[in-house]
Amino acid sequence: MVQTLNAQVFTKLWQLIVPDEVMANTCLIVMGSEGRGEQIMRTDQDNALIIRDGYTHPDLAQFADTFNSHLATLGYPLCDGNIMMTNPMWRQPLEQFTAQIGLWFRNSDPMHGIYLSAILDAEYVCGDESLLTQVRQYLKLAHQQADPMFVRQFARAALQFGDVNQWWQKFVPLLGGKSASSDIDLKKAGIFPLVHGIRTLALENNVLDVPSTKARLKSLVQVDAMTQERADTLLEALEFFMAQRLSVALSTDDKHARQVDPTTLTALERDLLKECLAVVKSFKNQLRQHYQLEIA
Repeated sequence: MVQTLNAQVFTKLWQLIVPDEVMANTCLIVMGSEGRGEQIMRTDQDNALIIRDGYTHPDLAQFADTFNSHLATLGYPLCDGNIMMTNPMWRQPLEQFTAQIGLWFRNSDPMHGIYLSAILDAEYVCGDESLLTQVRQYLKLAHQQADPMFVRQFARAALQFGDVNQWWQKFVPLLGGKSASSDIDLKKAGIFPLVHGIRTLALENNVLDVPSTKARLKSLVQVDAMTQERADTLLEALEFFMAQRLSVALSTDDKHARQVDPTTLTALERDLLKECLAVVKSFKNQLRQHYQLEIA
């Protein structure tokens, strides 16, 4: 529901900014958690503009700048990583856009993995949707032509953050006040490993036509890459972490809503947190074994 409401805001704003011919010859997309439909708070913008080959307009750069700046005014912060249509890299004709994706598959630059993650999560907002369809078709082709070891390297990001070891110690009140280290980073410890790990499995199995984690899990079950029970468990854990982020955002001034203090949770929530962290640890071990990654 939040994704639908945001899409309506983005569409209306774009319609107010650009003439009809630009709308007809471009495709506005969102990426990241917004593209996956897992955005429950207004965090950084992640958007791009795919332009029909052969179409030009002298004011496209200005339109993009106006769009991003107005979204910021409406409460959607600018992206720190500059993954927005104001960045020429994210505002290109289809042919150049796909050529760039091909480069990301061939290069080992860590930033290219981040860019590829963004475009894999792309979702249509408004304009000519066929342009995004063609990008998704090219993603499949580029993946087929990529080095077989690419997915293995892509998976490493899911393991880059350490496990929450001895989590129970974080529930023990410390004399002299709460230690900053008692907080658990919901994104690093839970959300990101699940989202990226599932994204990687989806890429490996050519599940590239759906950006949401829930839809990816469903498709992975259909192609026998995962059991239904495992998919349900991973989704339940992800939804718990997302719910906790929303709770933090509503009850504190932390609008990034990443850190949760376990001592503020109910006994039931602490038990659920323990179980969900165990699910994440198990999933990371699964990825480590599946892709033969030796990362502690």
